[in-house]
Amino acid sequence: AAFGLAVAAAPGFAHHGFNVEFDKDRCTDLTGLLSALYWENPHAYFDVNVKEASGAMVTWHLEMITPNALKRNGTSREDFQTSMGKSVSARFCPTKVGGTPYRGTAEFIKLADGQLRIVGQNVENLTPAQIHF
Repeated sequence: AAFGLAVAAAPGFAHHGFNVEFDKDRCTDLTGLLSALYWENPHAYFDVNVKEASGAMVTWHLEMITPNALKRNGTSREDFQTSMGKSVSARFCPTKVGGTPYRGTAEFIKLADGQLRIVGQNVENLTPAQIHF
């Protein structure tokens, strides 16, 4: 019985709150080439290859809301697949200092089709008119 209770509780510990992992006070924009999409629950993710000021290429791994919520917002897996290898811009919040480098959670993304998509929590309470990529 104790083993069953422990196994049942494990998924509850696996999920996290925004403020536990991400820093809403350091949200910023990035632009780079869309290099991967992970369309899975409980969160979808995408990777963007970005050239740093030093010239080094790094890959940012950005979390989104669930695939179901993305679909309800009008964004599909195909939207990302047609943008693969192309330039995209995202508004995102990185992990807190000491967290996983080059990881964050996206609020908005502008895919290669030029349309702005809501892909995460809007913790900054921005309107689309305030996003300037």
